[in-house]
Amino acid sequence: MVIFLFFLLLIGVIFLIAYVAAQSRKRKQKKMLNNLPSDVDFHAFVRFNHGNEQGKFMKIKAFQGSGILFVQNDSIEFRSTQGIQHRFDLANSTIQWEGENLVNGLLKWFSINDENEKYFFNVETGMFIFHTGGNKPTTRSIYDQLILKQSSLK
Repeated sequence: MVIFLFFLLLIGVIFLIAYVAAQSRKRKQKKMLNNLPSDVDFHAFVRFNHGNEQGKFMKIKAFQGSGILFVQNDSIEFRSTQGIQHRFDLANSTIQWEGENLVNGLLKWFSINDENEKYFFNVETGMFIFHTGGNKPTTRSIYDQLILKQSSLK
């Protein structure tokens, strides 16, 4: 009986941590949405890796952090929750589908590369890597939107 109660308490603590983390993530996302310019064409919440971090084998998480990626006029801008910002020229940057990266788990990735920086992105799913709702974007749909915006400029 004591073991069962301990097990139940442990599961409760795990769910409480997941709930608190989800609420914190939602607050950060809402704040980022409120700070977007009014003329944004497209936006998506993403996880990211910067440069060589994508291929590193020994790391705690598959991604460095999360943020928002959006298209405004002729550029793609990325803003992370950690204060990292980078603007890519939409017409002159390379947007490439990377597919699954086994070093980074079961996650699918795309990259955006200009002459200065290369970032890897996948969709922000919260605590789990699987989508439970049909209304959430996928990594592939975000990539497709960016390719579509880029091809409309050429």
